[in-house]
Amino acid sequence: MKVKFNSFDVACIVNELQQKVQNLRVINVYDISNKSYIIKFGQEVKSMLFIESGSRIHLTAFEWPKQMMPSAFSAKCRKVMKNKRLTNVSQIGCDRIIDLTFGSEEFASHLIVELYDKGNICLCNNQYIITAILRTRQDEKEDIRYAIGHFYPFDVCQTLESPTIEAIQCNLGDIKPNTQLKRWLNFIFPLSIPLIEHCLRKNGLDPNRKIDKISILEDLQAIQNSLEVAHSQFTSLPATLRNGYVICKNTQSSSAGSMMDEFHPVIYDQFSAKEVKEFPSYNDAIDVFFYEQETQKIEMKSLQQEKNAMKKLDNIKTDHENRIKVLKDVQEDSANKAYLIEVNLDCVEEAINTIQNLVANRLSWEEIDELVQEGRENSHQAALAIKKINLQNNKMTMSLRDIYESDNEYVDVEIDLAMGAYSNAKHYFDEVKHSALKEQKTIQSSAVALKNAEKKTHATIKDISIVTSIKKARKMLWFEKFLWFISSEGYIVIGGRDAIQNEILVKKYLKKNDVYVHADIHGATSIIVKNKSGDPLPPKTMMEAGCFALCHSSAWNSKIVTSAYWVHAEQVSKTAPTGEYLTTGSFMIRGKKNFLPPAQHILGFSILFKIDDESVESRRKIDSILPDGNELDGVSPGTIDESGVEETDAVANESDSIESKNVENENDVDDLFEKYNLQISAVPKPEVAQTEFTEYVGTAHNPHYKKKLDSKNLPQKQGKITPESKQASSKPKRRQKGKKKKMEKYADQSDDEREAKMALLGSAGTKIDKGKSGSSNSKLKYRATSTAKNVVAGFKPDGEKIKMTETERVLQTMVKELKEEVDNESDLIEKECVPEPSTVKLEEDTKLKAPKTVPPEEIDLSDNEDEPIDILDSLVRNPLPTDTILFGVPFVAPYNSMSSCKYRVKLTPGTTKKGKACKTILDLFTRDKNALLQEKNVFKSLKDVDMTVNIPGKVKVSAPNLHGHGRK
Repeated sequence: MKVKFNSFDVACIVNELQQKVQNLRVINVYDISNKSYIIKFGQEVKSMLFIESGSRIHLTAFEWPKQMMPSAFSAKCRKVMKNKRLTNVSQIGCDRIIDLTFGSEEFASHLIVELYDKGNICLCNNQYIITAILRTRQDEKEDIRYAIGHFYPFDVCQTLESPTIEAIQCNLGDIKPNTQLKRWLNFIFPLSIPLIEHCLRKNGLDPNRKIDKISILEDLQAIQNSLEVAHSQFTSLPATLRNGYVICKNTQSSSAGSMMDEFHPVIYDQFSAKEVKEFPSYNDAIDVFFYEQETQKIEMKSLQQEKNAMKKLDNIKTDHENRIKVLKDVQEDSANKAYLIEVNLDCVEEAINTIQNLVANRLSWEEIDELVQEGRENSHQAALAIKKINLQNNKMTMSLRDIYESDNEYVDVEIDLAMGAYSNAKHYFDEVKHSALKEQKTIQSSAVALKNAEKKTHATIKDISIVTSIKKARKMLWFEKFLWFISSEGYIVIGGRDAIQNEILVKKYLKKNDVYVHADIHGATSIIVKNKSGDPLPPKTMMEAGCFALCHSSAWNSKIVTSAYWVHAEQVSKTAPTGEYLTTGSFMIRGKKNFLPPAQHILGFSILFKIDDESVESRRKIDSILPDGNELDGVSPGTIDESGVEETDAVANESDSIESKNVENENDVDDLFEKYNLQISAVPKPEVAQTEFTEYVGTAHNPHYKKKLDSKNLPQKQGKITPESKQASSKPKRRQKGKKKKMEKYADQSDDEREAKMALLGSAGTKIDKGKSGSSNSKLKYRATSTAKNVVAGFKPDGEKIKMTETERVLQTMVKELKEEVDNESDLIEKECVPEPSTVKLEEDTKLKAPKTVPPEEIDLSDNEDEPIDILDSLVRNPLPTDTILFGVPFVAPYNSMSSCKYRVKLTPGTTKKGKACKTILDLFTRDKNALLQEKNVFKSLKDVDMTVNIPGKVKVSAPNLHGHGRK
């Protein structure tokens, strides 16, 4: 198996690096191991250059495990190379040495990578004096020292010479016995063995034959011609190559299939009969080849760890079996000894009495032994049975057998001299009972211990299968560099993280039909709702965008409940009035501002799962089978079986009742939108020719030019739709009932109460009689706004408590009802809303994809406007067991938009830091009983930076069973 670069490989990879990473700036240097490093380059697209001393150098698309702390060599490289551009990549002669130049002129530094023998990496200054080195060494043959402070010796590097007949003849004396032709020629002309072998085969020569001086002279001209072809290809091919190839070999086991064996920039003649895999570039072929090698190493290591875990479990089982076996043997032995004592009761009793009498007569131990020996010589039965006397412990050992069985062997039984024969037998029977009880307890405890051990072993094996050191580095989606979320109806909503990103958003991403959303508070970010279709945006998406804008503002930390507003793209301008200027991230809003209802600071955290194309197609087929409005990633009334087909029999049986309820729900939601004045889509785009309102928005405001808001430049509110205008809009008949109910509800409401309520809600334009002048209208509107805000607070502007009239009490009650309705998710999420024909239909399902009215290819989801993107279908909130999950994307959005997410928690302003909150959330997701194995893999692969980047600040995490209380 090929594990190192040859000279031709180096020439080819240098050419690719010149095209891909030259002129890129170094972001950082990371340690992979004591001889492997990664240099991270950055511009619009990040590139990772993998360097392994003595082996390889290439760009990698995988995430290699990095060391926690940088080594001394890595720290030195960071200090010298960071923020410098890679100005040149070159090969030294035809040797396996690469010179990476960072910076220019006197500020240049060189990183020299040696890919031969044990390898080395040297960091040099602009004069090629070594300032840092990975491995200090001494070349004894050339008497050269590679160390800090020494010049790097380029004179010993191999150079590319023209293969002439004279040069071949000069090296005939260096031929060693049993040397292959291709290896001898590569020693003279280092053009790489595969390339020389290829050219020799093309000229009809055997590259593997053993050579001598005579055979070389016979084929001298053919050899010289082959070397000239190899020399020509070495110098010309690297600049023209586009693809890379991996040579595979068949393994012995048919189940394993083929295994990658070698990588080459071209398909040589000697590999024409083997299996070859083609890649878009040589760099990709090398990257995949070494990734497969490292993966095999990790799999072998995981397999060994799994074997060790299973071996440990087997040892535990064997130990418990041995314990039980010992207890059973003790029971059997004790029962046998008790039986022998009972059978030989007279003999045992006589022996005990005799020994006790001798001890009572104060005979010495030696005299007692002599008397017992005399008894044996006289064939005394008790003396013959006594085998050993241990008076120190007041015990003796007797050799007994079953007198009723002639063929039984004698068994040594220990007798306690302090007890009689019956007591000794009882003692052994007690041991049997005690051992049996102990055996029972051991079996019970063993069952529990084995169960815990098996559980722990399986968990260890599962962790081994989950944890992998090398993963495919996913490509970041274009909107992930901003604050973002995907609304319930599938619209992309993006916002700036700072003033610079706000500037980029408006200048680059704010298009004609998009909507600009901003919170009515200082320090809020700019929010854009992408709408390439040009259809009116649904009110639900607008409310979610408004909530998102409020949460990513100073209102999150101060816990201020306020409103947001939206305007069309043409109302946002970077042109300041005469004599004024706009700082970075600030914009001018001209014309009417359409205010949204106040929103509470409630966000949600979830995970979007990226599935492969096959899973997307299978989900589309399943969606085509399901009834209208029921989709896999949305709220579905049925259940999904293992095959992924939804069971809808119960839904079909109840279709009549559901259809009857839909009319009532539509009327109720219509009243709610009328109450909030949320006829967003029906409102035409404002004309600036009316009373113009101009205001600064953005994170950075100009302190020298603060405009005062008076009755002349207050925002113009939208007018409430009157019954006459409703009749002109030709509503269906089923709307008449809801309109009549609404008119009866507000029949007793006075004009002042209605004006105050509309002003408090931030509604666009209250209905004003035509007879009143413009100034009086503005005063009335301003007075209503002030009165409403004071009523809500319960204080006058100077801080003194106010006495509320009956009308004001009614108004305060309505405000409380409004807040309760805003808190209630079901009123805004779970109901199917069908507005007027002039507005956009709100669909019940919240599947994470483009709305049905917008073709996927028309959605603006990439930096390249011409590139068709279908990414929303592959980002799912509730994956199926049959889906193949590629990776996960952390998802922070208004909690109302996460009703269809499988994993979600609620985030509100609190005191918990973002990092700790994310760890708590991941622990909750991992503990979910319904979590699939591949979903747990995704949770463990998420990075802390990706999870915390979109959380606005300190939070409070809320979710059922958050800390695991109540787990069994």
